[in-house]
Amino acid sequence: MPARKTAKPPGWNDGYRAGWLEGRRLGKCEVISRQTRFEAHVSELRVLYVRTGLWSYDPLDQGIIDALRQLVRDVHVAVPTDDAAALAASIRPDLVLSLNSVECLGVSQVDAIRGMGIRTAAWFTDDPYFIDVTKHIAPHYDYVFTLEEACVPVYRELGCPNVTHLPFGANTAYYSPKRTDARYEADICFIGSAFGNRAAFFDRIASYLQGKKVFIAGYWWERMAHYPMLADQIRNGLWISPEETASHYNRAKIVINLHRAIDDETNQNVGGVPARSVNPRSFEIGACAAFQLSDIRHSLGAAFVPGEEIATYASPEELVEKAEYYLNHEEERQAVALRGYARTMREHTYPRRVRQLLDSVFG
Repeated sequence: MPARKTAKPPGWNDGYRAGWLEGRRLGKCEVISRQTRFEAHVSELRVLYVRTGLWSYDPLDQGIIDALRQLVRDVHVAVPTDDAAALAASIRPDLVLSLNSVECLGVSQVDAIRGMGIRTAAWFTDDPYFIDVTKHIAPHYDYVFTLEEACVPVYRELGCPNVTHLPFGANTAYYSPKRTDARYEADICFIGSAFGNRAAFFDRIASYLQGKKVFIAGYWWERMAHYPMLADQIRNGLWISPEETASHYNRAKIVINLHRAIDDETNQNVGGVPARSVNPRSFEIGACAAFQLSDIRHSLGAAFVPGEEIATYASPEELVEKAEYYLNHEEERQAVALRGYARTMREHTYPRRVRQLLDSVFG
């Protein structure tokens, strides 16, 4: 007598398909990772790196430090409270590189190091939002690197002789394709602080989001007029670690990117220097092979091809339209995400960025 077939439990087919698609995604990501692997040439240089000392910038700091260790022979790491000038006098580095926002490393230390004939460089993290502060710091350095292209002429007008637009990148030690469990599942995900423009924007799409599985996290979301409508889907007032952020990006069907406004009340940019370049989050989402739905920045096309490697929106209404479309076109959504991942790995990782920085300084 033939064995009776056991009926599949409810949801088995959907679960099987979801598992198969995720396995295929991770397999394709592995192929892309191998094809885009960066071959690091080690330079005979000694670099003293001064990290920000700010916990929120740890992924950037660590990404740069790891890249330097791949690219130069000798790396020393300090924090702003260290006597960087004394350390530089002791080890005589070829370059002192400071990751800077507000005055993390005091300019008196920078001046002392320059006085020894040692090259100094700053890489500014928050341009143009704090340019009223950084414009007083930049002239103390030999080389200035900024993630915002619109700040380049500002620093040059201040007399900085060597200014380069250099975006940040993805720290792939944190942000990468990975298998995560079901608790991170979401239709739509956004992680970041609720600056004024973000709170207002999410108010306009709150009724749409209410009908989806949503994960929002960060500070100040109580500013939303419709906060009660989404409160059970918002982790308000909490910092999400890079590792957990990457888990959410990997499991979300759509990750929203919404840049900070140039006129936010927290900014220190009296002159209204525009924000044209994309934020580091763009590359972190891309490094997770997540589908990114981003607002439009002037220079976004230099980082990703809209419609091919990233999806974009110009209004709350267009976001809703695009989100609904891609939630219902899974294969197309995943194809865009994989192309975005490939572009990220080819161009937007820290070893590649730091190599550009070193080439700018040393030729």
